[in-house]
Amino acid sequence: MEKEIMIKDGNIDYLFSSAKHIDVECVTHIHITMEIVIVTDGELNMTINGKEYVIPKGYGVFIPPLEPHTFHSQNPNQCHVLMFSEELIEYFSEFTKAHSFDRHIFPVSNASIELVNTILTNETNNVDWISANAVIAPLCYDIIHNCEIKERRTPFDETAYRIFEYINTHFCENITLDHISHAVGVHPVTVSKIFSKQTRHGFSYYLQYARCTYAAKLIKTKSLTLSEIAYESGFGCIRSFNRAFLNVYGITPTEYKNQINII
Repeated sequence: MEKEIMIKDGNIDYLFSSAKHIDVECVTHIHITMEIVIVTDGELNMTINGKEYVIPKGYGVFIPPLEPHTFHSQNPNQCHVLMFSEELIEYFSEFTKAHSFDRHIFPVSNASIELVNTILTNETNNVDWISANAVIAPLCYDIIHNCEIKERRTPFDETAYRIFEYINTHFCENITLDHISHAVGVHPVTVSKIFSKQTRHGFSYYLQYARCTYAAKLIKTKSLTLSEIAYESGFGCIRSFNRAFLNVYGITPTEYKNQINII
């Protein structure tokens, strides 16, 4: 029986996503998915959980679920970003929940690079379950054997995971802290504290971020008006969409769309 495809993160469509980027920059954010970034040219600057990294060509970086991170390119670079949820490769997900990472950077083996280049040939790739596993499994091996890893001193925060899982699958709706609280079975004050701890921002900002990143994806991939994109992303009007997008990305949706068209 074909394994069910599920939407698990508001920033990706399926259990696995693949995209190539040039001079990538992004505000501080978190995922419930796991993320691997492979630098294919130049060097990439990143911050993960307050740790600064300069990742050169031929190296990768692994971001576990719920770890705040940001891209801030200081030099020209090209990278390949792979995102995948726990259902895709369950044994590795359990390993990451049981361990913490003192160093997230790792050299990518030639075998892994060859598979990535062979299977993921396009700027963005939609591949089947077996192909996605063929790419991710060797990279997981590289990560386990080259990153600095230790057993967790405190258990993985399953409550926080459920909270972000909920918002990442319902951000297009008119959700509140009370909705999330009821869905995961914890007090709204606890939900608010978890947002502040995990994102260094409150619930409102994270909701803005989730909606804006989805809107940015629609701008890149769909032939929709900005008003249609605002509605599809969960904004009640174009004015609130413009204000939120400017707050998250530093430019308006129109400016973002013009940049995409130039590229």
